[in-house]
Amino acid sequence: MRAAFSLLVLFLVSDCPGRTWTSKEGVTFEGELVEATVQTVTLSSPKLAKPLKVPISELATPDQIFVRAWHADQVREKQAVARMHPDQRRQYELLKATREIADNFEGKWPGIVSAPGSLEVRDLSEEEEAEQYVYHSPHYEFVCDVPLKRSLVKRLAVLFEASREYCRQLPISSKKAHVAGIKHRNRILLFETKEGYAKAGGPPGSAGVYMGGKDVIMVPLTSLGVKKVGSSYAIDYDKENRTLPHELTHQLTDHYYFRSGARGWFSEGLAEYVGATPYRSGSFNVKKALNAIRDYATGFGRAGRGGRALGDEISAPDLKSYMLQSYGSFVANGNFNYGLGLLITTYFFHMDKDGDRVAISAFLKALRAGNEGEEALEVLLQGRAWSEMEEQISAGWRGRGLRIRFQ
Repeated sequence: MRAAFSLLVLFLVSDCPGRTWTSKEGVTFEGELVEATVQTVTLSSPKLAKPLKVPISELATPDQIFVRAWHADQVREKQAVARMHPDQRRQYELLKATREIADNFEGKWPGIVSAPGSLEVRDLSEEEEAEQYVYHSPHYEFVCDVPLKRSLVKRLAVLFEASREYCRQLPISSKKAHVAGIKHRNRILLFETKEGYAKAGGPPGSAGVYMGGKDVIMVPLTSLGVKKVGSSYAIDYDKENRTLPHELTHQLTDHYYFRSGARGWFSEGLAEYVGATPYRSGSFNVKKALNAIRDYATGFGRAGRGGRALGDEISAPDLKSYMLQSYGSFVANGNFNYGLGLLITTYFFHMDKDGDRVAISAFLKALRAGNEGEEALEVLLQGRAWSEMEEQISAGWRGRGLRIRFQ
């Protein structure tokens, strides 16, 4: 052990990244703590082929105290996680995984986004008998109360994975969309009937819902463009499928973006943005999103199949009140508020200051830093008065044949 520690001191030099450590002999070096036990600590460095385990007793006293405190914290964390409800544990592990992911605010806006070409789907129902039928794709676990044909399962999995890839490529640093399936599979519960969906807790009259407390999406098959054919199920090609991409976006949106000042106009506007983007055969055509969004918000969508129908002239409340209203107030007038939220979110993504996304990126960074409410919205304004911001949003959409008059 002592020889190994001497070797560590020899190889770890001051230009290596990480914490500065000191040996009992007073030699300083840099390395990162990988793990620790009561007696040993494992340190890593780019200068070493693999992490090296050394006795804690060979470190200087301050570093011994640091390692033992770190180890005690790890033990307490494991004990606390073991006591958690499985739903809490899933969310905790997911949050922990997102901390390893870097921001992508500087990335390019996607053009066409597709599901992975070779997509494997496992039918776990073949392995164990149960009343529920469980399927796995690379990043999803979906459970249905009736068996589904493999071809239908594959088609749904393609939609799930394409939606995740779309959210992953959006340069808004929603890190949940970046977590690998090996660490976390997003869960979706599918129901044969709306009655079964409602019995499981689905809100009456809704087409689907994201349950944040359980981090799960619930949706009846009828909301997915699926129809019953004999004793089986198939895709109904006459129906649009916006519900699932909308709810998938909620599931993949970091909790920061549901804070006051963003919850409502942005959280729903973002989900509407993804849901309104043209989708076909496993690909989202983001290049055509602006026209589709305008049509969806103002009329009844593409080919008359669903839309917010706000019209080409929209009378809106003042922007500040709209953005700061409670979520209960927001959903009470859901059709209008979702549609307007979509238009405002789209403005900040593509039209504000020639589409540089400086304001929306700064706003999202402020939310991640703990700001909310008026404090976060001041960052979004970027020094502009509310009346000036209203006029700029109106002008942005006026060029696309839409008039928004803020009161």
